[in-house]
Amino acid sequence: MKILYAYRYGIVGGVSTQLLLRQKALKSAGHQAFLFFSQDNGLGQVLADRNRIFFGSEMSFQKLVRQEQFDAVVVIDSPELLAAASGPIFQRNPVYLDVHTTTDTGLSYLHDLDATRLAGVMVPTNYSAALVGQRLGDSVDIQVVPNILNTEVFHPDVEDIPAGALTLPEFVWVGKLDNHKNWRLALVYAGMLNDLLGGIRLHVVGGYTAPPKRAEEFFELASRLGISNSVNWFDRVENTTLAGLYKRCASSGGAMLVTSRDESFGMAAAESLLCGCSLIANDLPVFREVFPSMPLVKLVDIWDPEQVANAVQQLASLDEYEALVGQVYKQLGSRYGAGAFVESFLSMLGEHRSQ
Repeated sequence: MKILYAYRYGIVGGVSTQLLLRQKALKSAGHQAFLFFSQDNGLGQVLADRNRIFFGSEMSFQKLVRQEQFDAVVVIDSPELLAAASGPIFQRNPVYLDVHTTTDTGLSYLHDLDATRLAGVMVPTNYSAALVGQRLGDSVDIQVVPNILNTEVFHPDVEDIPAGALTLPEFVWVGKLDNHKNWRLALVYAGMLNDLLGGIRLHVVGGYTAPPKRAEEFFELASRLGISNSVNWFDRVENTTLAGLYKRCASSGGAMLVTSRDESFGMAAAESLLCGCSLIANDLPVFREVFPSMPLVKLVDIWDPEQVANAVQQLASLDEYEALVGQVYKQLGSRYGAGAFVESFLSMLGEHRSQ
């Protein structure tokens, strides 16, 4: 089977990383997966292998679709690519929409979409399915095709990043430096936790494409909060390094902090759990769906400092930590491993092709 995924943003992380994982999983299962990005927002610079990965304009996408015959073309939140995705009249491709955004602005394109022209609509979670269903109507068949977690890189036995003795609890925050990820609140809480615990270290990972003005705002806020010496900013890191950072935070008695206003899945948060790093996260509906209810997962009202402080203080009293880590790794790996994705994805394609 030959699949084409098309997405607007070629970013480092997020949906782009998910597509790379899906390409690898489908290849391992004996299928060909092509990836097309209409913008290169830094992804091209970090790719070691560009085989079947393309960057270009909408015209380039149209040309690719005409040159190849695909069993399915999956467009992710890029409505401008839908018209060309079906290909020429004499060799139409089944076109699927995959919705990963959860913001009102990001989902607004669905109101003008004629879903009857699509072969199917897929989303990564039931939470996303409800959001999309509200906009497309009950008559549209929306199926959940889960994301893939990279359990080969993110796992409990990964080695810590060696960076001196662990004398303070260390926390990690991952995401773009934007309002949606709520990075300013993360720095505010770093200041609060620094006072509460007598010192911490916060590792901020992301913002590779952040404009210089945003970087200035980041450092200015850290300075005003008095935590400049407590914050490390990595605009991007390799996955293996990130896994080691998660393990380091876990070993220090710290956690991953998630301040996002909304998420469609929570990839980085799940990856941190796979490495044994506790999670203190905004109590979003999707997190209740994706993550098991267990002591390693603290879901709080992220706007309530007292709840955040209480969650952090509970980290020191975790019982049977190793057993909990093994439990969460097994559960997440089973539900969101490569095999679960391939089975669900091919099942959806098979169901729709037989209709």
